[in-house]
Amino acid sequence: MLVNEVFESILGLNLNHKTEFVGLNLALKRVLANDIKATKDLPAYDNSALDGYAFCYDDKDLALKIKGEIFAGDKNHYEISKGECYKIMTGAIFPKGADSVLRIEESTLDNNGNLIIPSNITPKDGKKLKGEEIKTGDIILKKGDILDAAKIMLLASQGICFVEVFCKPKIAVFGTGNELKEPWENCDEREIYNANSFGIVALLAQNGFDSEYKGTIKDEKNAILSEINSHKDYDLIITSGGASKGEADFMQEILLELGFREIFSKINLRPAGPSKLYEKDGKFVSILPGNPMSCFVGCFFSVLPLVKKMSGFNECLPNKTKCELKSSIKFKSTRANIVLGTLKNGEFIVFNNGEYSPAMINPLAISGAFYLSNIGESEIESGSLIEVFEFDK
Repeated sequence: MLVNEVFESILGLNLNHKTEFVGLNLALKRVLANDIKATKDLPAYDNSALDGYAFCYDDKDLALKIKGEIFAGDKNHYEISKGECYKIMTGAIFPKGADSVLRIEESTLDNNGNLIIPSNITPKDGKKLKGEEIKTGDIILKKGDILDAAKIMLLASQGICFVEVFCKPKIAVFGTGNELKEPWENCDEREIYNANSFGIVALLAQNGFDSEYKGTIKDEKNAILSEINSHKDYDLIITSGGASKGEADFMQEILLELGFREIFSKINLRPAGPSKLYEKDGKFVSILPGNPMSCFVGCFFSVLPLVKKMSGFNECLPNKTKCELKSSIKFKSTRANIVLGTLKNGEFIVFNNGEYSPAMINPLAISGAFYLSNIGESEIESGSLIEVFEFDK
């Protein structure tokens, strides 16, 4: 299956999204489950945009009597007649009859303490009108919007303290393999540390998703079956290893026996080829390759879009950035290929001429972006405009 076909299969999933209400203090990066309408005009009343003097522009040639001061939070009614003005503070309610504000630093008083308006004053300046930003009933946020700091501030301005969002999927992460050791364990020369699971958990967290690391599973059918059955309450189980055609790779066999349907069992992409995805009753199991780079790439291009889809995102696919290729690159045209590199000042600098093994990790740590070649594409010349996926954000 091509990468675009993987994307299409994920976007085409018909999911039953659950929702929950959370306080604004917990709403960052959550996805709105419904449109939100304004309950209050913004601004709520005519007010001053700055510290100064509120006056009527038609009186600009008069010496204006200062009736008093109006402070923010003062709820009294104020009004001016011809030849009058008020000293006013930022955010204070605007007096009736005034339509402009003279900045306090531009003000001059005559010998009688009256305000003199300079000749270059701008009409209608400094007055914020009720509802000029938002009117009651306006849709201010839409279903599928991701709540960031500014959107949370907007919700708070409407007196909204709890908001309905899509539930995040409950995710379990496993490593599989008899050779795996945890980073805190002793590891001999014939064993390897379980790097993949921690990369998966971190990549998910980097994109705003929580997951639980559950340890490693031995390459034994009963052990795998036991873990799958004991984690039925999870929405997504992610494993790495046990994805290829080796004799000890039982994961695919077990899932089919349990009644899972195959969404895809291979991606035509080096180095993420053996990535697989299965579904049963709205629950998913993702099997990623054991080679670290293959695992990372497979997670980026298949797991992250799936988790976003499960979380109610409108935009689930990785973002592309346009840039200029700094040096020519060549690759096999019979498959899609990942080219690692660094994106800097609008230029994509290829790592090590595109030469690295799927078992490597260091090229990922040094780089920060992928170029994804098309099948049939064998070379791109230096200076070409390309699109890359950034994975270090």
